[in-house]
Amino acid sequence: MRTVFYMWLIVFACLAGSALAQEERAIDNFAGVGVRAMGMGGAFVGVADDFTAIYWNPAGLAQIDHREVHVSFLRNSHTNDSELAGTSASSELSNTRFGSLGVVFPYPVYRGSLVFAAGFNRIKDFDWSLRERGFSEDLQSDHSFRHEGELALTSLAAAVDVSPSVSLGMTVGFVSGDDKATNEFSWTDSQDLFEEKRFLARDSFEDEYESAFYAALGGMVRSSGEKPKFRLGATIATGTTHEIAYVFRGASSEVGYDLVEYDDGSLEEYPGEVIRDAYKISLPLELAVGASYAPLDGLLLAGSLHFAEWEQSEYDGRDDSQLRAYTSFEKQYRNSTRYHLGVEWEVPTVALDLRAGFYSDPLPFVGPRDPDRLPDPVSNPEIDIEQDRRFITLGVGLRVDEVVQVDMAWVRGSFEQVEGALREENSINRLFASVGYIF
Repeated sequence: MRTVFYMWLIVFACLAGSALAQEERAIDNFAGVGVRAMGMGGAFVGVADDFTAIYWNPAGLAQIDHREVHVSFLRNSHTNDSELAGTSASSELSNTRFGSLGVVFPYPVYRGSLVFAAGFNRIKDFDWSLRERGFSEDLQSDHSFRHEGELALTSLAAAVDVSPSVSLGMTVGFVSGDDKATNEFSWTDSQDLFEEKRFLARDSFEDEYESAFYAALGGMVRSSGEKPKFRLGATIATGTTHEIAYVFRGASSEVGYDLVEYDDGSLEEYPGEVIRDAYKISLPLELAVGASYAPLDGLLLAGSLHFAEWEQSEYDGRDDSQLRAYTSFEKQYRNSTRYHLGVEWEVPTVALDLRAGFYSDPLPFVGPRDPDRLPDPVSNPEIDIEQDRRFITLGVGLRVDEVVQVDMAWVRGSFEQVEGALREENSINRLFASVGYIF
């Protein structure tokens, strides 16, 4: 009984920590949109001259003078090398997903431009994993945490030239998606000190993000000429209000674990519980500004900034006791500014484009996990971000017979953070591929 009692305390502490550790996935988690755009480091607000302008800057659609069908896919890989109190572990997670599908239709007008677009874009990536190994109260622990999911935007857009050098655009649509989180806990009596050999616990959250309204306004100013040397763009996107319906399946809160294995080989199982509920979270406005410049024929330079005040996020219509994991956005989150830089070079005499870029995507969650307690380096540590997320990108584009556009992009990023005794070194690799048909 003594062993079971303090094991219950250990498991309860870990499960409680896991609940607090679930920062809101709808905040942050930029996935990368558009193969050409990501080849240029995501510096596309001031370029925005293909289908993905529907996301980056709808005003840029006014530059398109041909009908276009676009489809893309991506391969996402995440590796997390962790160290807990001197014990190392590693986890990997890879997925291949549909990226985007859309169409662009310029409407014939007497003067200027009027362009419509419709489609689907994957805009946020929830994939993440962590494995922790170590020792706790003479027991060997091995815990794993895993998230898989995404948010996608289904939208319509229109853009119009209001003057020869100024265009305006608007995108309206709905954001929806899902996220499945799985947590597994194992404690093993490797030194044969107790009659229990191993304790196991497993829980999961299945989140459904109901369709949330989204709207974005964009503007673009261009220098004169058929191929403008300078373009300046800006956008403002509404903060979506997500209703998140979730299902929790896991060990009963009265017991704390699912299975106990004894030294004699016998097993004792405990019934779990299922909890269903829903809540709403409102996100802030997001602002972006970008520019591009063509100093030479065939050479394009671009840059952009994206700003979000995540501290202004809030729960909508629920009191704290009804929330799955209480978060104080003002205390635990910081505002962030992403910056993107990119370059594209059209190879002379060949229908080939070479691209490269860089972007920084600061982590907004800085803790501590329990906002109602003072930070403590052991029991409630703040997160020390030793290296924010930084990405380098490469891309290539090939035009075939003037009607088929094939693009590929590779994105590699990393970040490092320390939270108390836990150190994480994360690396992210993404491979994008798309085909566009021009007619």
